[in-house]
Amino acid sequence: MKKQVRNRSLAQPQTPESTGHMWCLIRQLHDFSLYDVPPSVRFINHNVWEPLEQQFSTFNLEIDEAVSRLEKMSRLSGLDDLNQPQSALTVFKPSPHQSPDEPASLPCFVYPTARTLRFFDRTEDIIHMDRHFNNGVQDASQPFRSLALYGMGGVGKSSVALRYAETRIRRKELDAMFWIAGGKEVTIRQSFTDIAVRLKLPGAQPKDHDQNRTLVLNWLQNTGCDWLLIFDNVESVDLLMTYWPTASRGQAVITTRNHNFAFYPTDGGLEIIEWDTETGSQFLIHLLSVDIGNQLTEEGAHSAQELSLDLSGHALALSLMAGLIHRRSWSIKEFVEMYKRQPQNVYGVFGNNSINALWDMSFRSLNERTCTILGVLAFLSPDNIPQVLFEPKDPDIFPDSLKFCRDPIDFSDEMEILMTLALVKRNKEQRAFSIHRLVQTSFNHFMKPEDRQKRFNDATLLVSAAFPRKDAEFAQMYHLWKPCSLYLPHVLSLRDTFREEKKANSNFSALMHYCNLNNACQRYLIETNGYNDLLDLLEVNAMAISTIPTQPRSIQIDLEGELASHRGQALARVGRAEEGVKQRKLSYEVFATDQPRNLREEAWCAENLADGIASTNNFLEAVGFQEKARDHWLEWAKDNSEDKTEWPAILKWGMGTNLIWAGQNHRARDILTQGLSQLEAAKPYNWAMVAYSNYSLGTVDRADGDPKSAERHFTEAYNKWISGDNLLSDPFCGACVYRMGCAALDQNKVETAIKFLREASVITERHKMRMPVEHARSLFKLSQALTKGSGEREQLAKLRVESTRLLRSRFPQAKDIEREKTYDDLVFIWWR
Repeated sequence: MKKQVRNRSLAQPQTPESTGHMWCLIRQLHDFSLYDVPPSVRFINHNVWEPLEQQFSTFNLEIDEAVSRLEKMSRLSGLDDLNQPQSALTVFKPSPHQSPDEPASLPCFVYPTARTLRFFDRTEDIIHMDRHFNNGVQDASQPFRSLALYGMGGVGKSSVALRYAETRIRRKELDAMFWIAGGKEVTIRQSFTDIAVRLKLPGAQPKDHDQNRTLVLNWLQNTGCDWLLIFDNVESVDLLMTYWPTASRGQAVITTRNHNFAFYPTDGGLEIIEWDTETGSQFLIHLLSVDIGNQLTEEGAHSAQELSLDLSGHALALSLMAGLIHRRSWSIKEFVEMYKRQPQNVYGVFGNNSINALWDMSFRSLNERTCTILGVLAFLSPDNIPQVLFEPKDPDIFPDSLKFCRDPIDFSDEMEILMTLALVKRNKEQRAFSIHRLVQTSFNHFMKPEDRQKRFNDATLLVSAAFPRKDAEFAQMYHLWKPCSLYLPHVLSLRDTFREEKKANSNFSALMHYCNLNNACQRYLIETNGYNDLLDLLEVNAMAISTIPTQPRSIQIDLEGELASHRGQALARVGRAEEGVKQRKLSYEVFATDQPRNLREEAWCAENLADGIASTNNFLEAVGFQEKARDHWLEWAKDNSEDKTEWPAILKWGMGTNLIWAGQNHRARDILTQGLSQLEAAKPYNWAMVAYSNYSLGTVDRADGDPKSAERHFTEAYNKWISGDNLLSDPFCGACVYRMGCAALDQNKVETAIKFLREASVITERHKMRMPVEHARSLFKLSQALTKGSGEREQLAKLRVESTRLLRSRFPQAKDIEREKTYDDLVFIWWR
């Protein structure tokens, strides 16, 4: 089978450079058109035109490429057309608190969780890649280049990409190489966070994925070092483009099953195909070299060729076969005889029946314990599966099928079998497992429906035991974000699996633990603004709750009440406040039916409902529910708390905030000050709520006509927020910087106001798809500041047009578009 190579020239300088380069070419072409050939030459020797014709063709080609680069750059930057340069600049603008001149930690190489130690062949593929990337160390004149490695699953695309990277590193041609798990949004986001942290980029935070993405892309765009990105197992072009570099240098490789990536966004493609029969047989013998030694017979070599032919030279299938031979201590000839006795017309995920038969034979060789472990792994995210999942603090959570995992030796013995068969890999340093997606798919196909149900339940119990839970007293998870992020990919994998299984089998059901796990993860996603995953998880969890066995009334109330509460909170944050209030009221009513009454939970529900109602601008009604929240808590405290007269600072902050917008500033300030004093004295220190309290006090100051104190409180809110290792890209952080700009403008500190409002617009732009009004008000206020400064008319007009468009995308009837209040009325109450 002939190897297919697709190459297209596609250099990608930064937009200004591309524009300048194009106009330079046009000028040269113009000069060329004026070139005066002497009359004596024009009709004597046609060969004199040849170099000029070649130059003309070159200019034409380069102009076409320059235009193509500009068009592509606009798509990569999320622009609708080429007339929006401001948006292009802000997409990858560094954090306002990052110094781009600070050096990154180099060299820096981020490898995949599991690495192939016994690489074989593929020399030709590595040479092709080298040629594509010019086979040399980049200098400043070389453009950004990219290549897609495509082909069917299991042929070795990732191994080729990794070997290429290792070769370049060994030749000291790279300062940085980053392996990016590109299959899902949650894994690619975490990969970029890992890169930012490993590079020690100024402003990098382990929790702030959006900020880290911007920092990494900005660094790639501006660094002078030689870097290589490898996006592994890419499925979605839309997802990829959010993380695709728009740099003038550097290199990127994509591994994918989709050949279309060879045409967009990469420069070209290289198909990784199955080995021919001879090479495949050599690979099998290579894997069995320890078993065979120097004793390979002619009969054994012939058997290896026969097996390679049957499996079409498929690398993963041959690895699986080698594992079976090694584990059973068979000769290759013995295995062939055994293999031929197996049913060959086996239906499976491959078009090749021989490969399907091999999977079937391999899975049937497993014992009950290894089948159980493999079944659990088949439902989790395939990369970076923490071994600690199988080491819960409370060993009693193990279902009967996994009780053997209590003994580390027993667990290790079973994992050794799976690793010997090449079904699972383990990273010793990270204590993490990985499993090929084809293994997951094939084993899911192998399992009967009842087995898939059992293994899904087993996986649910393990992940549920590991995933953190909110503190009942504070109803928040801010201090638990790091462990939450570790297990999030596996929760989302279970989410996707449940949807697929339910679609295929109407009888597929969930455990109560699964719904409880989803509720815990929903709270985390609310706090970290992961709205895409959150809304999807809410939908699946509603489906799951309807399938669980009958539960005691109190448990059912907890599940349904939390689901409604989280749905309401999500809707309110993305501008659907009216819908959110309905869900929050439902939650409050559900918890109110619990017997005996859970007054503490009712207090939190009343607080959440008040926030939702306030977001619809019904402030007096919201204050009424804040008072109910306080009363519920105090009633609960009579029998459950040492301090029977105190109520939480978080409730005080909520009430104080709503009182501001209800026009009761004096009462608001008094309650907010009390709450802030409690928070400052509390342990552990809740920096998030301290930040929110300062923000609300700044709002009171501004309402009272004291912009200087307001700016001080807004600045303190911002400093507290980032001191807690919090999200610089969070909507609340954007609100802090926005209000700092507003307060500065109130004091006629125009340049300071412009600086803050520009920074705020960078943050709010990241959320404008879900929160358009937050971005609209940043642009509106920036236009006001520029009006007082030295803003150009054209820029001012664009800001006003865009702010109005975004405002009316949420509220088409908006009229008073020149008033700050018009925008505030549509913003979630927490960051008004």
